[in-house]
Amino acid sequence: MRETRQEATPGTQNARLMEIFRSRPNQWIPMPEIASEISAYAVHSRVADLRRLGWTVVNRQERPGGKGPRLSYYRYEPPQAPA
Repeated sequence: MRETRQEATPGTQNARLMEIFRSRPNQWIPMPEIASEISAYAVHSRVADLRRLGWTVVNRQERPGGKGPRLSYYRYEPPQAPA
């Protein structure tokens, strides 16, 4: 079954986020890098918007050394071609 995805309105933070994910599929991208590139710090909210549009975006969090702030990463998983 093919995944159905909608597109974001051109020029929006969501559209810029889509461009980042399309250019780096299946790669973990640090949240601060995404925030800088889309000029938004509500990255989790923008990712939630893409998920509502049908995009598969996963999140990973790390806490280096078990202490300090968590580091968050996002990865876009493009739809698989039918077998």
